[in-house]
Amino acid sequence: MNNYITRFLAAYEYNSFEEFVLSIFPTFKYHLQWLMLLISATSGTMNYFFGMKPALAFAMAVAVIIEVYTGIKASKKEGKKFESFKFSRCVIKIGIWLLILYIIHAFEKEYESRTNLIQMAAYAFFNFVYVVALTGFLVEYITSILENVAVLQNKPKTQIIEAIQGGWSNLINSIKPKKNEN
Repeated sequence: MNNYITRFLAAYEYNSFEEFVLSIFPTFKYHLQWLMLLISATSGTMNYFFGMKPALAFAMAVAVIIEVYTGIKASKKEGKKFESFKFSRCVIKIGIWLLILYIIHAFEKEYESRTNLIQMAAYAFFNFVYVVALTGFLVEYITSILENVAVLQNKPKTQIIEAIQGGWSNLINSIKPKKNEN
């Protein structure tokens, strides 16, 4: 049997069983198995508790990192020192967002596999609220990033946001039905 396995692996250019196993789990070849386990456990935890798939968790992490990075750069530009107190505010914000997402996701999961109409409606409602919360996260972090970018461009902190508000108002006004002036 061992000879058969060796010949089978050799047909696919594996010189040993160990080489075959390391091609399936290359993190072991580079001694990165703990990193792989950490990433896997983190993504599994994010999905289970917060309802986030890895791509969403990664996107949210990127938004947080960009917000922190641009915030630090903007603070330096304004002559403010980096303080752990201000960084702890960032951690609190992340914690609050995760708590909000956890609570909504917990209610959503409670009604996930239900069959009666009321419970299906509850699932749809909490699913909708979850999407609204994720959109809120996105809008809040983009707003903060845009404030930081304005500071980095030597503009008032609110200039980019006010330009977006003006564009939004113009859009809404252009699609609003006109009142008869009779």
